Amino acid sequence: MANVIGLLAMRWQLPISYLARDAMPSWLGRHFLLAWHAVILVTSWYPFSGWRYTGEPIWAFLAYPLPHYHTVADNALNLLAYLPLGYAWALYFRCRWFAPLAALVFGAMLSGSVEFVQQFLPQRVPSNLDLIYNTAGSLVGALLAGLFSKLLILRGWHVFRQQWFREGSQADYGLILLLLWFISQLNPAVPLFGVVVQPVGLPQPWVSPIENALLFLRGLEAFGVMLSLMGVSLIVVTLLAHRRRAMVAIVGLILLSLLLKVLFAGALLKPDEFLTWFNVNVLTGGVLGLGLLFLLLRLKRRWQALVALLCVGLTQLVEAMWPLTAQPYGMLSLFRWRYGLRDFNGLTQTLSEVWPWLATVYLIWLMVRDYRRSVQPTVLSR
Repeated sequence: MANVIGLLAMRWQLPISYLARDAMPSWLGRHFLLAWHAVILVTSWYPFSGWRYTGEPIWAFLAYPLPHYHTVADNALNLLAYLPLGYAWALYFRCRWFAPLAALVFGAMLSGSVEFVQQFLPQRVPSNLDLIYNTAGSLVGALLAGLFSKLLILRGWHVFRQQWFREGSQADYGLILLLLWFISQLNPAVPLFGVVVQPVGLPQPWVSPIENALLFLRGLEAFGVMLSLMGVSLIVVTLLAHRRRAMVAIVGLILLSLLLKVLFAGALLKPDEFLTWFNVNVLTGGVLGLGLLFLLLRLKRRWQALVALLCVGLTQLVEAMWPLTAQPYGMLSLFRWRYGLRDFNGLTQTLSEVWPWLATVYLIWLMVRDYRRSVQPTVLSR
């Protein structure tokens, strides 16, 4: 028995490569904290239009009786939405004794600000019950962070990050960028690695640039999937500490994306619409993208970043060329669970629009830094 306990303890010990490394300060927790604040604000204030003032006292919602129309799902979502926020605040304060209290205060301040602003949006209703559950979510998240630190789960993540990804603030930014991309792809009505969305209902009049309009649309969709797969995969490759793990990371990216699509499609879509996110165009674009990635993995990191930047820009061009617009009411017919669907669609759509610009900043930053490192020895030798 003692030998078994000893072996288990050895598994939890940090590897020599982690203990002996010259560690650079990580900003991943702070990047995640800022990113999750943005996620909450986008979800809570979407679609950011129709601002008005009802004339009621602006702080009256705090003293309202607790609403009778709330549901278990509503309360659970309000709690879960702020759980990562409290977790991130606890990590920011390094899980010290006052971290849960700080997470409670900051979570309450953010939720109070959100509810205050919601009274000026016509499609929103400020709720003191939401404030309670949001604040409770922040506290639970902070407590979980403390528990995970005791169970060495956080330490295991740090070891995994050191073994797989590059160090420094730039890699931290890239990892948060990758997380936001996954969130933007959670909508099961959007094709896997898709740039465009198939319309549901009658499309608007449109003249195809070639005689076979269907062939043009299928080719454009496949081209967008190919570019998206290549761009995101090359961003993942630029984050890796060792180039030999590139194909493993790309396969992991595809499998995780596929798993998320399956889970959210099964939970949100009607059974007949389960494969809305997958078609022959997606398969064609994915196969072509994987074939090109085999060749691009031989390039240097800054050239891979340049190709990724071109792919991100071309995906925007594909989206601009796509002539068909998905009708909101038609898209709703695909879903069987519509609760919170407006907020969910608003979050994924907003992140899909913002993410290419964030990716562009990261890729340009990476190319400039690698170029400076490549010319620095030459300057010193002179």
